[in-house]
Amino acid sequence: MAQLKVMIVEDELITAEAIAILLKKLNYEPVAIVSSGEEAISKLQNLNLDLVLMDIILAGAMDGIETAQIINENYSVPVIFITAYGDKNTLDRAKISEPYGYIVKPITNEDELLPPIELAMYNHQVKNKLKEDHEKFEQIKQLVQPDGLILPPRVIESPEEGTPLERVAKNVDPMLEIEISGTRINLVEWLKSFSNPDRFLILELIKSQPLKLDEIQTFIGKSQSTTSHHIKRLEKTGFIKGWKRGKYIYYSLDKQYMTEFVNLWENWIIRLSS
Repeated sequence: MAQLKVMIVEDELITAEAIAILLKKLNYEPVAIVSSGEEAISKLQNLNLDLVLMDIILAGAMDGIETAQIINENYSVPVIFITAYGDKNTLDRAKISEPYGYIVKPITNEDELLPPIELAMYNHQVKNKLKEDHEKFEQIKQLVQPDGLILPPRVIESPEEGTPLERVAKNVDPMLEIEISGTRINLVEWLKSFSNPDRFLILELIKSQPLKLDEIQTFIGKSQSTTSHHIKRLEKTGFIKGWKRGKYIYYSLDKQYMTEFVNLWENWIIRLSS
């Protein structure tokens, strides 16, 4: 397996070198040590990196949070913050850059690095996979909303009566609604429920085991209110369901419902392409 290539962004050289030693013990490769956000962005363009360990307080005009935000917006490289500042205000501000985790200094041994790095790399892999799936899903979505227009469930008006377009419009159901288990679903609204990639990540997370709200929140790195909003939108699709165990509500996939929907969707696509 190829070594994980890591950039360390830390303005205290002794601390950075100590982290580099711990990374090597984990068989990771510290390919660069930089002291400022500006230098990090400059080097990132020429390095094939897997991960960035980023101190929040840095030398230079940009701090670690601003630097991480630029990386998140322009590069597909996960960032983990290393910081001595674990106060709520700092962490709340850091969330804007959507980091993959936090490690509080001082870091004394490699065991403190291993769990957050492995979790970050796993989440990054899942997000990339879900991004690919989302792009494929958007292609299918265009079949329902060609050129961004939603066909109303009525006859399309034609300037000439009796034209082929009018005759087809009278006989074709654009399938804005389908019925599953006695429930009617507006297909366009259903598709909109997947407009956020984090919702694909939630589906992936609960695929293997039920999770609580706070557990899902930790994995996707969003606030409780945002996570709760995503879950409610997914519940409306019928793909996930919540159930109570003790004093907690757990969320899992409704695989029977998903199977029924996929079969209906597949049949419609086949009819559309025939």
